[in-house]
Amino acid sequence: MTELRVAYVNKVRMDESLPAVNFTLFNAIGLAEAGAETLLYVQKKNSVFSENDLFSRFNCNPPGQLSLFLMPEKRILGIKTNQWFYLSVFRSLRKENLKKNLTAVISRDPGALPYLARFKKKTGVPVFYQPHNFYLDLSLQPDLNPKNSRKYHLLESRYLKHLTGLLCLQDSQAAWYRKFLPGLPVYPAMPGLVRLHEDRGALPEGVPVIGYSGSLQLKKGMETLLKAASLLVQRQVAFRLLLIGGRNEAEISPVRELVRNLDLEKVITITGWIPFSEVEQLLRTLSAGVIPLTNAFYNRYLTAPNKFFDYLSMGIPVVASDLPAVRDFMTDGMEGFLVTPENEEALADALVRLITDQGLNRKFRKSARETAGKFLWKKRGEAMIGFIRDASKTEV
Repeated sequence: MTELRVAYVNKVRMDESLPAVNFTLFNAIGLAEAGAETLLYVQKKNSVFSENDLFSRFNCNPPGQLSLFLMPEKRILGIKTNQWFYLSVFRSLRKENLKKNLTAVISRDPGALPYLARFKKKTGVPVFYQPHNFYLDLSLQPDLNPKNSRKYHLLESRYLKHLTGLLCLQDSQAAWYRKFLPGLPVYPAMPGLVRLHEDRGALPEGVPVIGYSGSLQLKKGMETLLKAASLLVQRQVAFRLLLIGGRNEAEISPVRELVRNLDLEKVITITGWIPFSEVEQLLRTLSAGVIPLTNAFYNRYLTAPNKFFDYLSMGIPVVASDLPAVRDFMTDGMEGFLVTPENEEALADALVRLITDQGLNRKFRKSARETAGKFLWKKRGEAMIGFIRDASKTEV
């Protein structure tokens, strides 16, 4: 079998509090664990931030097949732009390819598309885009940032057809790209979880804790979740709600206001953004995890919520909005319950069942752990490598 050498490029600053940091690092780890020599090119905001700092944040060690290029943000002639990053990275990739052939280059950045297309044309190396949204038809998402969405629309419209293939987050997103680009290989390369934690057997003791992990943006369904919590209080159900996340005060403040308006201060804790190792410790305390997504186009077809894999890694039963993108990962009645989006009554009913029926909770915990084994990043890396091989053969 030909030795694989894959470069993964993302402009994300790895010392910031962003879900993209988790996704990028674990994706690269998965490729390396699956057997590909993996070159990860990313940025850092703080010049002293190191590889050791990054891996200690996630309480893991770098695989031997992974090489990390942690590049400081550049400012040239007083101008700070991601273009300096792309120029530097693809110059480096040309040298790497001369030293030893690259099998593929992958990026999840729309801004990298011109560089991917040019790199493929000049070197013949297969290139792949890993979209995290969908910009080919802006009428589908009128709420997108106009400036960025128009720019990304032009980039996707112009350059996607020149790539080797797309690695989508799930089947629902892949279907949209296939509709608009019928001649381009499009694969559902699902994300996953970095490790499956030991089953401790017993359920968490004390008052049941319902947990939410991730961004606290209102579009993630925070209002529905808090209204459901209010219903539980009215029904005199014993519980606590732990909100693990919140990137900054601007994101947390509207949620705090909702908590005050609904008189929920006594049952809710908001952690703010904390290191992944601390997130894992808090997840151990949960009786149920929640994914209360609103019924928006992005949530219906494009999302692959990190929190679902966080819950699975601990065998935590899940209550999630019943949307096509979620059903690509979760089966109703297996790992938990799928409920009508933006319906606090349905969400509250499902949560009550999970935290009051210990037999049901144990059943879902067992199923969640079984599902988790299918989504380990190593297995997702193996699938991505298979897709890369298939698309590269098709192109030859």
